[in-house]
Amino acid sequence: MERHPTADEIERRMALLSTNPKKLARSAGVGETYVRDLLTGRSRNPTIDKLQKIAGALGCTVDDLERSFAEGAPESDLPSVVQSAPEGYAAVAFLSSRAGMGGGQMVDSSIYGEPKYFEESFIKHDLRASPADLIVVQVEGQSMEPMLQNGDTVIVDRRKNSVIEPGIFVLFDGDGVVCKWVERVHGAEEPTIRIKSENPRFSDYEVLAESCQIVGRVVWFARRL
Repeated sequence: MERHPTADEIERRMALLSTNPKKLARSAGVGETYVRDLLTGRSRNPTIDKLQKIAGALGCTVDDLERSFAEGAPESDLPSVVQSAPEGYAAVAFLSSRAGMGGGQMVDSSIYGEPKYFEESFIKHDLRASPADLIVVQVEGQSMEPMLQNGDTVIVDRRKNSVIEPGIFVLFDGDGVVCKWVERVHGAEEPTIRIKSENPRFSDYEVLAESCQIVGRVVWFARRL
């Protein structure tokens, strides 16, 4: 059965990130069988929005997935460190566009940088996740002070993208990528979320849920001394 042209590259990146179709589908927010159907050839015309979700979960872009290695493309376009991770460590995708705590930056095709590395035991036991479930983001600005400060690095769990329970999330709010408190607006005519800052000098604002993309909930952070 003929497969979609992205299938080979999806499999290659899954192997590098030590994930499987079920975990990738969960991280990307698509149906559990969707990735498997794509890899087996049952789904040969995936929509661009689902491919973007799968690419994001793999730490790359749709253009990266569509490259044909059989036609002379480089053997690997991933940073070389991905293929030579120290024993006992795992690569986690890194969002190179800093999440603005005082105003986000626009998302573009270069949003992913070189992955960050964490001990496998930390990911598995402390965060109870797989590398494909997570993404690393560096935040900037003052709107979440004193809880989060400019330059802090956070780990986001992409499985936790429901705002039923309020919390600190990284999300695309329609204008840029931000790291904020997020909660549902109850009683709104259309599904709406309220985006709040820790610092009272910054105003809250509301956006329609359909115009946002929740990357995931912040589950860990680190700070330079």
